[in-house]
Amino acid sequence: MGEQLKGKVCLITGAAGRIGRALVERFLVAGATVIAVDLSAPNAEGADNMKCDQGDPQSILELEEAIRKKYGRVDCVVNNGAVGGHRCSFHEKSLDEYEEVMRVNVRGPFLINQAVLRLHLKNTERPLSIVNMASTAGRIATSLASVYSMSKHALIGMTKNIAQEYATQNVRCNSLSPGYMEVPNVQGFSKEELAENISKSPLKRGGKPIEVANLALFLASDEASFITGADYLIDGGRTA
Repeated sequence: MGEQLKGKVCLITGAAGRIGRALVERFLVAGATVIAVDLSAPNAEGADNMKCDQGDPQSILELEEAIRKKYGRVDCVVNNGAVGGHRCSFHEKSLDEYEEVMRVNVRGPFLINQAVLRLHLKNTERPLSIVNMASTAGRIATSLASVYSMSKHALIGMTKNIAQEYATQNVRCNSLSPGYMEVPNVQGFSKEELAENISKSPLKRGGKPIEVANLALFLASDEASFITGADYLIDGGRTA
């Protein structure tokens, strides 16, 4: 494997989960200096582990200041942190659940991206790549997971707006939309529900964390220098 990210400082949120760990490991192999962030310090070997509540503005400001003092910049960020909420009908969703899912899944990337952009805009000579982890739920309606789906639709909208607004300032912003993954499912699907959904995929399997990490790596790297404002489906053809 090459060192597509050699010399780059990369921030990865949600780094303690299965996909997050795959992202950290893959980016390290690609030569990046990785700042691994989660609600509890991820303890990722080879990374600079930091604790942060991405939905809390003060926590984000403290993270921004720590990065500024130690590195002075961020060259790429993967907004991977998310929560799924409970599986129930739309009319049964509580306001507490709505607010928590939006706090983590929308306000979190909003605050992280603002912090990274503030660092970047002090010196725009180096390119900045932002990768937001969306979902197929951000492309289509998702039964019993309406609030999660709404949050991912919003994240794709955020991606496009950042891409359009900051393109002339050496910033690219894209999103990934994974389908059903071979991980403990964030939306709380039972084994039977997951098997049913996987059976609807043309490839008849769930995705692997490393497959998501490989695509995120490409989008984060300079190899994707002409790609911005795009959302990449990685769902085994589920939405085709």
